[in-house]
Amino acid sequence: MSDANESGALDHLVPPIGAAPPEERMLRANWISSVERSPNGFPLLWPEFVARQGRAVRVIDVREPDELVGPLGHIPGCDWIPASRVGSLVERLDRDAKIVLVSRAGERSGPLARELEVAGMRFVASMIGGMVAWRSLGFAVSRDSSILARRDVLRDVSDVPARPGPLGIDAVREHVGDPLTVRWVKMASLLLHGRLSCVDGRDETGVIGTPGGDSGELLLALHALERVIGRELRAGEVAELLARRVDTFGRFYMHGDVHAANTMIAALRGDRRFDEALDGIDETMQWRRFFERPPEPVRELLLEYSVQPPHVGCGHLKLMMQEHAQYEARPQLVRDVLRAFHRLRWNGAADVEFVPLPGGHQEGAVVNVRVHDELRSYTPVPLVSPKGMGTQMFVNHPQVVDALRLETASFLCEQGDLVPIDASRREALLTEMSALSQVRLMATLGRLAKGLPIYDLTFDRRGRVSVEHVGHVP
Repeated sequence: MSDANESGALDHLVPPIGAAPPEERMLRANWISSVERSPNGFPLLWPEFVARQGRAVRVIDVREPDELVGPLGHIPGCDWIPASRVGSLVERLDRDAKIVLVSRAGERSGPLARELEVAGMRFVASMIGGMVAWRSLGFAVSRDSSILARRDVLRDVSDVPARPGPLGIDAVREHVGDPLTVRWVKMASLLLHGRLSCVDGRDETGVIGTPGGDSGELLLALHALERVIGRELRAGEVAELLARRVDTFGRFYMHGDVHAANTMIAALRGDRRFDEALDGIDETMQWRRFFERPPEPVRELLLEYSVQPPHVGCGHLKLMMQEHAQYEARPQLVRDVLRAFHRLRWNGAADVEFVPLPGGHQEGAVVNVRVHDELRSYTPVPLVSPKGMGTQMFVNHPQVVDALRLETASFLCEQGDLVPIDASRREALLTEMSALSQVRLMATLGRLAKGLPIYDLTFDRRGRVSVEHVGHVP
């Protein structure tokens, strides 16, 4: 968002964004937007948010030794700081360190998080529901007893200098071998609670990646649907299909970036029709609240700015409008999806998520992530952070995405009351989706990742990963 005037402190319950680097400002803004409060004032974060965090967030378990290796296990990569020692973190960590405290069900971690906050820690929270909620949502745990030897020891999560240029195989192995870089979730949980993120390497959170994320996959499916039914979808049909998709599958993700947001802010500042709506807005969280829920009188006008390519932060979506012939895309369909998405979130749809990413592209490789076994509902799949350990990578999950496309095709074939489609045309729809996906994947990689090495990552059930260099992006 805007870089201007970000240093004005609020109270201790809403920490300031501060004059930090862009990546840190964005992390702070995302944290502030995600934290909730219990009736007692405890700062809380949902397990889904915690699961997606990479090295930038420190997860600290405050339970007893037998609990760490007992039935509930512990979160891989966490630190073990007993409850009696949590107060010492005020002296041991920077006050702006990102800390999530975890207990069995949150009954111990909540008060401790509040105590740290009162003592001056500005980004601390308790994980809602603790390990009980973590397991019930299908996230993987460890019972490795080696954690007991790390009592009261804080892992080194300091920044690693960036590694410019293409990444070698050893750097990729180091990245995915870091327990803070990879989280695991069962396939069934991914269907119910997960999201598809973009392949974008600027995201520090653990992702299941595909070009454009959920929005790119929906556009892929809708364009394939147009080919199967032999006509273009109308804007009202697109909006209704998106609303039904959100009702059926839950979370729907789209990302932007700081550069696109600042470009749009400059354009809005130059349009006198926004003068009243923008009066007094000059810092990051104010801009974020404006874009999350703009005033009713300017919403339709703001939509016209939001669908212009310079204001679209996802490169995949932007390129589909700018280079539509190469993508075999229909720009109006992209604009219709963007409009429908923003209307849904402005109307308060909780499952519609817009994530602004910081900084510029510095990816050094493309990685295709697979699991060794055939995908079942109980199969754990890895969420991989594209950024960390000095690296940025384009992260693609073709195996998982293929399985999810089958669900999407089946869903669309059930919308016969809206468009002329039924189950007899599912295979034709899948064929079109598969062909179009390869065209668009190669178009985006050819534009953003040309010449970079490609690695296939195959994870087994124990979390071990094999890395194979399979070529370069043409």
